[in-house]
Amino acid sequence: MRSLVAFPRQCLRSLALMLRKGGARLHAELYEFAHLASATAAVEFATVLPLMLIAYIGSIEIGSGVTADHKLANLSLTLANLAAETTKALQDSDVNAIFNAAAAVLAPYDYTQAGMVISSVVFDNSNPPNAYVVWSDATGPGASALTPDCKTNLSTTLIPTNLRTPNGSVMLGQAYFPYKPAMGYVVTGTINLSDTNFMAPRYYTSVPRTNSSGITVSTCTNGTLSALAFPALG
Repeated sequence: MRSLVAFPRQCLRSLALMLRKGGARLHAELYEFAHLASATAAVEFATVLPLMLIAYIGSIEIGSGVTADHKLANLSLTLANLAAETTKALQDSDVNAIFNAAAAVLAPYDYTQAGMVISSVVFDNSNPPNAYVVWSDATGPGASALTPDCKTNLSTTLIPTNLRTPNGSVMLGQAYFPYKPAMGYVVTGTINLSDTNFMAPRYYTSVPRTNSSGITVSTCTNGTLSALAFPALG
């Protein structure tokens, strides 16, 4: 009788021992799998991390370049706008003041590296109108004043035909800036940015320009442009 009772007990003990061993083995296998998964994830992360850093740094550099380009567009517009709003003939000091005021638009970029040009361009009554440079001033690196010439028609690349009003004029603002990425890991070298904007004078058919002595710099009075020698409006 005792042997019959002992038999099931031995079976239960054997079964428990087997389960204990099996559980330990399963636990070990799960532990090993977890370590393998962690190692795989670590390898994958180490592989992807450089690409992520390159993408991140590249996005910063490109974003900064886009911002610089937008500020340069604002700079060229400010140059043309300030010149177009004058209520008197612009003298050397006035032009320098415009350059200094407009340069602040570039902040926080180094405005001393910017080139700026202000030009007065008049149109005759041809169809389509021809465009002529009456006067032009420049300052800063990479900036060159346009040559005043009342006989040579400017290219439509510089002054599009749709902006040419017969017997009218525009103030032309041009800006240049050598953009250098702060880090230079992804975007390398210098990118030369430029922008051009136009504004019609508010109070003159064509904005007058005089030197420090009050002498008119140029009137562009040859041919059909003699009537455009800076008459004030109204």
